[in-house]
Amino acid sequence: MSVAAPARFTEAFGDWTPRAVVFDCDGLLLDTERVWQRAQDSVVAGVQATLKDEDHAELHGSTIQVAAALIARRARAEEQRVLDDLHREFERELAGAIRVMPGAEEIVRRAGARVPLGCASNSWLEALEHKLTLGGLREHFAVLEASDTVERGKPAPDMYAAAARALGVAPGDTLALEDSGTGARAARDAGLRLIAVPTSGHPAPPADLVLEDLTDPDLAAWIETW
Repeated sequence: MSVAAPARFTEAFGDWTPRAVVFDCDGLLLDTERVWQRAQDSVVAGVQATLKDEDHAELHGSTIQVAAALIARRARAEEQRVLDDLHREFERELAGAIRVMPGAEEIVRRAGARVPLGCASNSWLEALEHKLTLGGLREHFAVLEASDTVERGKPAPDMYAAAARALGVAPGDTLALEDSGTGARAARDAGLRLIAVPTSGHPAPPADLVLEDLTDPDLAAWIETW
């Protein structure tokens, strides 16, 4: 007996189901946004940068290179120094425990039992591997794409297009899950369908469907229909 998809998923996706799924990492699967924020705040204070209100939206979900360039510009500091400082401080903060976001382990496990999975992050690859391993999620992903595996990081579509290609699935047959506007734009522009799970305090980006968090029981129920 087939199981019916939850009504709001049918309204958003019709009878479409993904042949592969690509997850963002930071803020969606792992609670590393606060780790990154502490590292970033430390560097901003260290170089005496004064950030503008609009800078925070640009920094959310950006690559470390974009963050270094912006902070260096605001501090009138040397960009390579800021980049080195960000790497050092992030790795130091990362030495502590990483919390898996609520519902993330279950959803990754459920989705991975149905279709191949990828993870696309604006982290550099070594950091992405390390974070997923610390969070106990690395084994679920067949493909990892990061800021140093493609020519352009998010919001460019390169990372999501590369992940779908590596999974052997067309972008239009691939689902992305994202928390940031930067990542959502990358997934949409690559041609993936999109579920947004926005970070608290940030607006929901345009998506096929917006969820409050990964514990939503309808998400798990929809996955069971794939």
